Amino acid sequence: MGWSPEKAAAFTADLPHRPGVYIMRDRAGRVIYIGKAGNLHSRVSQYFRESGDTRPFVAILSEVLYRLETVVTATEKEALILENELIKKHRPPFNVLLKDDKAYLYLRLDPGAEFPRLELSRKRRDDGALYFGPSHSAQAIRQTHLMVTRHFGLRTCADAQFASRRRPCIEWQMKRCAGPCCKMVTREGYRERVDAAILFLKGRYQEVLKALTAGMKAAAAAEDFEEAARLRDQVRAVQDALSRQSVVLPGTTDVDAIGIAAAGDLAVVMILRFESGVLRDQAPLVLDNVVAPVAELLESVLLQFYSRTPVPAEILVPDHVGTGTGDDRPLEALESLLAARAGRQVLIRTPKRGRSADALRMANDNAAETLRAAIEGAGSRKRALERLAATLGLDRPPTRIEGFDMSQFQSAEPVGSMVVMTDGRLDKKCYRTFSVKWESSRGDTGFMTEVLSRRLADVGRSGDGSDCAAVPDLIMLDGGPSQLMAARAVLDNLGLRIPLVALAKSRVVAMPGSSVSHTPERLFVPADSGAPESPGLRQDERAYFSDAPDDLCDQARMLVPSQNDPGLHLLMRLRDEAHRFAISFHRKRRNRRGLGSILDGINGLGKKRRTALLRHFRTVAAIRQATLEDLMAVPGIPAAVADAIFDRMHQ
Repeated sequence: MGWSPEKAAAFTADLPHRPGVYIMRDRAGRVIYIGKAGNLHSRVSQYFRESGDTRPFVAILSEVLYRLETVVTATEKEALILENELIKKHRPPFNVLLKDDKAYLYLRLDPGAEFPRLELSRKRRDDGALYFGPSHSAQAIRQTHLMVTRHFGLRTCADAQFASRRRPCIEWQMKRCAGPCCKMVTREGYRERVDAAILFLKGRYQEVLKALTAGMKAAAAAEDFEEAARLRDQVRAVQDALSRQSVVLPGTTDVDAIGIAAAGDLAVVMILRFESGVLRDQAPLVLDNVVAPVAELLESVLLQFYSRTPVPAEILVPDHVGTGTGDDRPLEALESLLAARAGRQVLIRTPKRGRSADALRMANDNAAETLRAAIEGAGSRKRALERLAATLGLDRPPTRIEGFDMSQFQSAEPVGSMVVMTDGRLDKKCYRTFSVKWESSRGDTGFMTEVLSRRLADVGRSGDGSDCAAVPDLIMLDGGPSQLMAARAVLDNLGLRIPLVALAKSRVVAMPGSSVSHTPERLFVPADSGAPESPGLRQDERAYFSDAPDDLCDQARMLVPSQNDPGLHLLMRLRDEAHRFAISFHRKRRNRRGLGSILDGINGLGKKRRTALLRHFRTVAAIRQATLEDLMAVPGIPAAVADAIFDRMHQ
């Protein structure tokens, strides 16, 4: 017991009735939770009262809490800022942390360009261009980009390609581009397309429809039926986008509607983003290990969310959060902080009627639906892990599974990958890649031995405060008995006892006396494991499908679970992810090597001098033929560098 009732009472009695931050630590000194309070005494005392709080964290607080620290601040706003900074620094396990910290995508269009193009960007710069977004969903904004460029005929080629093109590309031939590169459209005609696309992206659909319809009728009257058909398709695309808008808010300000749904320690915050009154994006945030009250949870989530996306003029929140009045406004500090960040007034309110209330209701309904799907997903993952434990004879379902795979091409640049699955979900922050030394390892099993040895040597050690070096509950290998026994030898050498399984892919075989068939997905486990026998194949079929050399038959057992087994599907997903990750890393290494140049690694020859050299001689072949005097004549190339270049070219 870290904290007795007497210790808790003595500590909370001395807490000030002032704003501040409280920091909870475990016996090892690790920060497990950070919270903000408008009144430290009242807030911290709630954790130690018999209040009927059913949150899992509160139930085990007396067991995990060893030390509690407080920091007093002048205002609640300062407390909120300090809490946010401390959470980013310590990343406590019981605090809400938004895992996707990438910048969201924007659509960028520069109206000042002669022939503007619509492009994707993750940064919003002050460069005079128009930016639309950002969008939480990369897929959605890419679909919008594709639809707008195709229907409005905007160019997609880069500026360098546009300047050098001499004949129309396939996009023009497929009538997806107006062809401004080859003067297939006038500057004025292309500008009309750009203006219509801008109105569409701003959500001013009715204006777009009016202009397109007028143009379509004019083209039809002039018997330019091809142009009329093109404009008709644009009208249909705009009408389709308009039909999907079930709620349209009045006014032209940007508004975010926030919906919240929670069950146990799982919560969903749904953010619906309205730009100029039109629903443009949604951001569903699924949160685990939720321990904070709703208002405190919302503060933390929105503060993180709006640190990487523009702050709207209005934020609509549910009435159970409580915007309050007077001195009872739980989100007042957040409102003030976001206003300072945006450089203008930001209003957080709870509408009671009208379209704003409809938008808020839609956000809550979507949050509830997302929560339901998340709970079902969590339930299916739990059942899959339980089934996997039964198949492999494990004492309990594995919480952390690590999957390994190798990738090479004709023994060149061998690499390994490690992917991690926690509670049945891929945990990408703990992925690792390994560059294997060919001189020290031979063959696929040798590569696997090196990779596993390097990974397992780090078991239990983590220098970044995360759990990425934790001991896995199960190790999965992409392969068969050979890979399995190589892994077993590594574990034995390190004195570790970690369950192992190798997953062999289905393949095409010709069975004796039968037609061509596919093998099932097969599992290989050590012979001394507690895995029960699976009845999937006859004994003669098992021998044929085992892929095991004679000397390994006594060391490994083959399991053939049902091909619809959810535990098997979980391993297959992990295997495929390890394979994808290994191939991606291997491809990057090969590309870097392939893009190398004979000019690389020459002392004194940096990027600027290399550029000057290539501008002068045009090709590497011309540099190779140049004399030392020719090299010294290049502006910016000193004699010593010219001498080094000459030596490299004539080695």
